[in-house]
Amino acid sequence: MSHGDPCLPERDGGTEEREPYPWGFKITIALTALYLLWRLVQGMGWLISRLFG
Repeated sequence: MSHGDPCLPERDGGTEEREPYPWGFKITIALTALYLLWRLVQGMGWLISRLFG
């Protein structure tokens, strides 16, 4: 294995900066998380009403 192989990652982690996520992606993730949280609350309410109601 050669040390100068351009296909292998650098040992020191490199100097590349990651691009930030687009704002639309962040909004989509946030809204999806809120939706799933709301569905969890609804499911817990349904379960409680089925068990104790």
